[in-house]
Amino acid sequence: MQVRKVSSNMAFGRSLRKNEIDEYTKTLKEAKKITGQTGKSAFIIPLTSLPVSETKDIGIGHLASKEGLDFIDYMHTYLDFNIVKDLPSGQIKKYNDFFCSYEASALALGDQNINPQLLTEDKYNSLLTQNEFQEIVKANTKSDKKEFINCENTMESGSTQDNILKKAHKKFKKLDDSTPLKQKYIKFIKDNEFWLNFPRKEEPDQEFFKFKQFLAEEHLAEGKKLLNDRGIKLCGDCPINFTTDEVNAFPKAFKKGYNTGLPSWGIPTLDYDTILDESSDAYKLFKTKVQLMARRYDVIRFDVGWNYITPIMTPHGENKVFEHNKKELENALVDNIDKWVKEVKGEDFDLKNLIYEVEAGPEEFSPFKVNTKELISPLKNRVKSYSTVYMNNTWGSNDTFRNYYKWSGDTFSIGPGNHDHQPLKQIAKGIPDYAANNQIHKTDSIEPLSKILKIPTKDLEDPTTYSKAKFAEIMSAENIHYFFMDALGKEERYNEHKPNSNTNFRRRVSSDYKTIYQNSLHEGFGFNIMDALEKVFKAKGYDKSNPNLYAKIIKFRDILIEKESETIKTINDVDDDIVKLPKPEKINTHNSKTSKILWFGTTITAIAGGIYGIIKTSDNKKNNNKILK
Repeated sequence: MQVRKVSSNMAFGRSLRKNEIDEYTKTLKEAKKITGQTGKSAFIIPLTSLPVSETKDIGIGHLASKEGLDFIDYMHTYLDFNIVKDLPSGQIKKYNDFFCSYEASALALGDQNINPQLLTEDKYNSLLTQNEFQEIVKANTKSDKKEFINCENTMESGSTQDNILKKAHKKFKKLDDSTPLKQKYIKFIKDNEFWLNFPRKEEPDQEFFKFKQFLAEEHLAEGKKLLNDRGIKLCGDCPINFTTDEVNAFPKAFKKGYNTGLPSWGIPTLDYDTILDESSDAYKLFKTKVQLMARRYDVIRFDVGWNYITPIMTPHGENKVFEHNKKELENALVDNIDKWVKEVKGEDFDLKNLIYEVEAGPEEFSPFKVNTKELISPLKNRVKSYSTVYMNNTWGSNDTFRNYYKWSGDTFSIGPGNHDHQPLKQIAKGIPDYAANNQIHKTDSIEPLSKILKIPTKDLEDPTTYSKAKFAEIMSAENIHYFFMDALGKEERYNEHKPNSNTNFRRRVSSDYKTIYQNSLHEGFGFNIMDALEKVFKAKGYDKSNPNLYAKIIKFRDILIEKESETIKTINDVDDDIVKLPKPEKINTHNSKTSKILWFGTTITAIAGGIYGIIKTSDNKKNNNKILK
């Protein structure tokens, strides 16, 4: 037996062993096929929130990085998603202490897409030295950097990253035009003249701006390819917003004196009176916005997507939405979106990869024909995005959408929530939602959850049982999505709905994410997909028709909530076969020989050079036979 140094930290969740992963993956795919979760499975995480090692932490994460991809690989093993969804990736202007992704530029990519470490590599002609990159790392001195991204160090004009990139730009300008990097840049400038060349107040140095846009495009594309190589698509979020610079550059594209939607949004509105005219500035600008998204991403989610069906143009000075300010475009504009995307992606592009956010208040938008349950024409065959936050007996569940409204499973995606919603853990605890008039979302959802999953209502009062049930409910939907904070069992809000907060839209995944995730599964709030599948199998009778698969689901459900020390983890990471466990007696319904069958005694001897653990098998199994559900 190999013996390793004992860690003083305890991880309460049990990781999969290397020799278990293949069986786990096969079990998961087979079970999802039976429950009906066969379409899109989107893991929502702002790419800036991806984890970073301490030696490379400039303040934000990147998809085109080892650490970012390691996290994606790790979570993909457990959850088997096929899409990673980012928030809007445009340049973000600071408002007080608030960096909001949904107030970003609609055309230009933000500096957060640039990974300065890549510029130290040969393929970027070593535009930065390792020491120059480390200057950005050293400038990230915030005391809370483990929990929050550092926008000031990376996204602002005059930031340390910005100043270091200026050094890279000086070196870049000296490169011969025949170098491959310079050739790529020249082509990029030519292909993007329409939106690159107008003046920007926040970017007075136009050549430096273009250089950064080139790098952002290259690095985003590199990250996308690395995802695609793993069989995962990248989804971009197309914001409804335009910045002041963009409005000033294309003044005729906007309806002067009007805002989009609710007056409180303060969003300039495209001129929807002329947007269907191919010669109009509104048509040309919106087409450019859509086609940039199509070029950059595999899947597109349209923020406030309902506004392209029934746009609202609210005159300045009005404080509510009036019917006379709505313009019924029906299928016209969304049909154009289909056409524009296919011009970029090709005629064989699956339009089901265009997803429309259509959750809105009744005064803003209704997806139904008047006084009916029938969808309006533009939404019938398009993918609509919904959450289960507002679930009740006639709304907000896969069961309701499929059986009550008769929607086809490939025309909607459903999840426990996203960046905007109250976290699932808060909902499970019955905490009022201060961003929704202190509504307690749990109240109306207990009865439908009970009916769908055949779980007694009294059991659903328990926060962990409720949380697990919310994850389980979506597993019969064809297309699903879930936010990284919910999947990791976090209770904090990502969007705090407090513009002056210096933590709003900043939460990130720390480098010890494995321990965090495994502990969240043991606690009962993290997304244990095997637990979710077990509940669906039991409720639908699949446990009877597929008993062997059901037994494997239970086996892995319980493995993921086992309690284990770091010492045992370390040993098993070295060699899966080091510790040979005897076949256990049958314990409840769990027949896994790796489940809670052994109690490992640890004799710890303090020695001046280190602490070593000697692991042995104990005969006492009594306290380790509890199965948490």
